[in-house]
Amino acid sequence: MYPRQQQEGYYFPFPGFPGFPGYPGGGGNVDQRLDRLERQIQRINNRIDRLDRRVDRIERRLGYGDGYNY
Repeated sequence: MYPRQQQEGYYFPFPGFPGFPGYPGGGGNVDQRLDRLERQIQRINNRIDRLDRRVDRIERRLGYGDGYNY
């Protein structure tokens, strides 16, 4: 087993160290990161919805089920 490495520049909960979010020189804006993650989740959800509709169409074409997800 290799020793677990701590993420470089991030020393929570000690503000003022390099990499601490929300402080000068903190290495990132938490709100921007959250917004980016929310957009990523939304894109993934949209893709899942499209795939689900595609599966429904294929199932109807093949005569399986009634087109509802269980």
